[in-house]
Amino acid sequence: MAITRHDCITCKVRNCSILDTCDTHTLTAISTFKISKSLQKGERLFSEGDPVPGVYFIKSGFLKVELNGKQGRPLILQIAGRGAIFGHRANASHPCHTSSATAVSEVLYCYIPHDLFNEIADNSPTLKQQIINQFLNELELAEKKSINLAHKTVREKIGEALLTFAKVYNYEEKKHPFRIHFSRQDIADLTGTTKEQVSKTLNDFEKENLIKLVAKKINYLNIETLRAISRVTR
Repeated sequence: MAITRHDCITCKVRNCSILDTCDTHTLTAISTFKISKSLQKGERLFSEGDPVPGVYFIKSGFLKVELNGKQGRPLILQIAGRGAIFGHRANASHPCHTSSATAVSEVLYCYIPHDLFNEIADNSPTLKQQIINQFLNELELAEKKSINLAHKTVREKIGEALLTFAKVYNYEEKKHPFRIHFSRQDIADLTGTTKEQVSKTLNDFEKENLIKLVAKKINYLNIETLRAISRVTR
């Protein structure tokens, strides 16, 4: 595994992470102590129950973040891409990861030991506030996911999953299609449905000219209709 160093100040991913509003002093401190690493598809960044040694910033690639469910079936909590952060919630009372993160493509990320990150955050009110904002965003997403799993239909859940992929992959309507790194089983684990339900619903969406599927390439034809089906606002 190659280990390199990169400057946070000039990093193009910074504007979509919690470091976006940090001052030069804070960014320089993080750059001094962090290192950059990579994961291959199928490798885990961390597993549920592992101690949290530090904070991870995702630079590129995609990971699925999941919990072990009943009878060994996982529930995918989120799809993480560039700008995502992990390890920031750990403290003396919560020293372990509560979920697992697995690369579904090649992933590049930066890592900084937890004690050093906390020391930098203690001296940066802006970073401290950004971490709090991140907590609140994650709580809101968890609440929405709980409601969706309990009350939305299969069609609504899968429609919302497609919109999630469109956002994560930065898809622009009527532009080139994109190749997703997630299987139908992954989509089922994300939506709390079954692989068979996913396949049927995707076929229905294609018949309705909402999407076009070619192997793992997806071209969204009607984002607004998918939003209406899924009851998702902008």
